[in-house]
Amino acid sequence: RKVVSLPTLAHKPSTDRTERNKFCRMISLLKIVSLFITLSVAAAFFTGCKEVEPVEDFDLEEYVSAPWYIHEQAITTYSPLEWNYCTRAVYGIRDTSTFWGYEVSVNNYAQDENGEEQGGPLCAYQSWRKPDGLLGVAPCFLPKLFAGPYLVVEYNEDEGYALISGGQPYIQTKDGLCRTSQGTNNAGLWIFSRSQTRNDTMIQVVRDAAIAKGIDPDVMNPVDQTDCDYPPP
Repeated sequence: RKVVSLPTLAHKPSTDRTERNKFCRMISLLKIVSLFITLSVAAAFFTGCKEVEPVEDFDLEEYVSAPWYIHEQAITTYSPLEWNYCTRAVYGIRDTSTFWGYEVSVNNYAQDENGEEQGGPLCAYQSWRKPDGLLGVAPCFLPKLFAGPYLVVEYNEDEGYALISGGQPYIQTKDGLCRTSQGTNNAGLWIFSRSQTRNDTMIQVVRDAAIAKGIDPDVMNPVDQTDCDYPPP
């Protein structure tokens, strides 16, 4: 009797199974990140912090029409205190969206005390809740899911200022005020100005606006904008 040997699939590498496992690991990672973002937003409620809303009727094209000079900012992983020199943000509307759907280009610039340059290009998009001032910002190669939230919570183009919060403040500080973290996402607080020259009166107006919204402005440190030689926008 002739014996026919069947192929032994158990000993054959399974490309499909490997790809399926990779896909499952990616889905699990995305679920974890999504849960982290949801909990970060919900934390404001559980800690007694005010929910901060982005400005309504936000004109993105006007907002990105000229450079912003940062005059005060909180410490984050990517903005340590030693980089509080010559800090500037330049935005622009992209001709076409990126692969992940980012529609705004971002170019951040800063220096340390010795003039060593920091920063670089990022990408941003306006939230699905258009036309309010909720943006997502991330390295251009990352999907939108990994973008950090940036809330434009105060903006006056005529006066030339904006207050930006890196997500919902959820950590209580003092007098009922709150701040964000000092990490990467859900972190940071900035006072933007259209002018490189510091205007203490204007800055106080913005700081008072932050207090009215339950945000602690004392987490910010001044940025030295003197003797700055910026690269072209």
